[in-house]
Amino acid sequence: MVGVSFKTSRGPHPVRAGFASLVSPVVVAGVLLFGGGEPLLAQEKIGGAQTVVNNVEGNLPTGNQVPVVQGDSVFLNEAVRSGPDSRAKLVLNDNTNLTVGAGSTVKLDDFVYSGPKEPGTIALNMTKGTLRFITGDANKRAYTIWTPTAAIGVRGTNLLIEASDTQTKGVNEEGTAIVCVRKKNEYVTVNELRKRCRGREEEQANVTERRKGSCPCTALLLPNQLATVTQDGIGVGAAPLNAIADPFPEGFGLGGVSPFAAVGLAGAGVIAAVAVAAESHSSSGSSLSP
Repeated sequence: MVGVSFKTSRGPHPVRAGFASLVSPVVVAGVLLFGGGEPLLAQEKIGGAQTVVNNVEGNLPTGNQVPVVQGDSVFLNEAVRSGPDSRAKLVLNDNTNLTVGAGSTVKLDDFVYSGPKEPGTIALNMTKGTLRFITGDANKRAYTIWTPTAAIGVRGTNLLIEASDTQTKGVNEEGTAIVCVRKKNEYVTVNELRKRCRGREEEQANVTERRKGSCPCTALLLPNQLATVTQDGIGVGAAPLNAIADPFPEGFGLGGVSPFAAVGLAGAGVIAAVAVAAESHSSSGSSLSP
């Protein structure tokens, strides 16, 4: 898999590795012969894009910035960014569902998955925007979401999150979530942060101010509980209506697809190969099911 390029009005974009892998070996060999940038084989596929509406881009670990379209693979250490009025639904290999709202950035930081209920590490770094996170089938302690102010552990949870540089809001839609204050640029798991709590998160669920050195975490145990996290502490209460906007409201983008899905590729040989590969991919049923 190579950095095959095509031009759009937004400039040159390498074809994503998950899509390029379907291209004829003859085309790949031709690109290798004439030069095509860094091979993408080293990238680790950890899931795929189930639905994409409008402009969503991925900053790949290779440094390439490429459009994300429906059916694309997503990779470890890829940062997925949605434009204004744009949305994406991603499904990871453990069946975690991520709904990325408009103007959001989520980096797929860590993914160690050994199978259902098995220990592992699945971590996201959400720097801004809105996200609905529905856990997959890994061990419930495998999951951590980092934001600029919070570290969140999800325990068989549907969780709605809104993040900015100074504040994180999380609404527990179903299950249990452990929400902790995170020091800036500190990548510590929730399991580590909650050690000082000694199981007392539930006792502190309604505490709005925390003394220095006290438990930095709170447990959200009930549906519709809202945690608001800043560098100064955590506040918990009942979530008002529309406390966080739905990242993918019902009916949004009906009839719309990513504008990159219909982009013409430069070079007749590449056009033919990619078109055949895309049709084969679609008809084989290998794309993610709803």
